[in-house]
Formats: sequence, C-alpha cells, structure tokens
Amino acid sequence: MPSQENESVRHEAGAASAEYAAGALRNVETAQERARLKAGLVPAWYGPAAAVAVIVPTAVQAWSNGKGAWATLVSLVVALLALVVVALLARAARKGAGVVIDRSWPARLWRSRVALPAVFVAGALAGGLCWAFGAGQSTAQLTAFVVFGLGVWVTCLARNATIRRALAEPA
Repeated sequence: MPSQENESVRHEAGAASAEYAAGALRNVETAQERARLKAGLVPAWYGPAAAVAVIVPTAVQAWSNGKGAWATLVSLVVALLALVVVALLARAARKGAGVVIDRSWPARLWRSRVALPAVFVAGALAGGLCWAFGAGQSTAQLTAFVVFGLGVWVTCLARNATIRRALAEPA
C-alpha cells in the first residue's frame, strides 16, 4: 500500500505540471495575438502609394477629356496599371508584415466597416460640393478621388497607430 507522502508528492507534481501547461498555453495565445496584430500593420509607404494609385488615373482621365482617342487609350492603360499597382501594394504590405494571415473578403470588409463608408461618403460629398458650386465634371471627380486617396492614407495611419498601441501594452 503506498504511503500518504508519495501520494502527496504525486499530487503536487501534477498540480505543478498543470500550472506550467496553463502558463505555456497563455504564452502561446499571447504570441498568436501579437502575430495577428503585426499582420495587420501596413508599411509607412503604403498609404501614400495607395493614395497616388487612386488619384493618378483620375488626373489622367481629366487630362484626356476632349483630346481624342489616343488620350482616352492612355487614360484606360493608366487606370489598368493603377489596378495592378493597388493589387501589388496590397500583396507587398501583407508580406512586409512578416506574418501572413489570409482573411476572407467578408472578414476584410467587416474590418473596414467604419473606414470604408466614411472615406466613400467624404469623397462623394467633396465631389458633390464641387459640382454644386459650379466646378466641371473633371474637377469634381478629381476632388472626390483626392479625398478618397487621402482617406486611404489616413485610415492606414490610424489603423497602424491602434495596432502599435495594442502591441505596446504589456501582456
């Protein structure tokens, strides 16, 4: 028959192992959360580059109005190149974080549920006001897209600041 001492030692060893395992699990969960946050950071150059990629095609289109078929073709090529640039920027930003977490489109849209409509409304309002005060179509459209581009930039800055604050908090 085992002695009471041995039973007590086994119980204490089991409790210590359970505490160690629980601590290790907390450390893993903390590391996963930090990795998720780091994956959400975008490089500092992303905001301005995305803004330029949104603004330039509109500026080229405004320039091409009334200049003929060749200017329209240049405008279309610039717009297509801008789409490619935006896709490459998004990919580079994800890889630049060092941690890649693929999110579905609904998850991405849910994360942007406040910023995306706010940027869209601000751009539409700016373009609409230009139009209402007598600016031409090209000017109103360019104003709207400049506001869209600046909104993208500000959104990137705000999201990075929020993530950096969360990363700076002690675990």
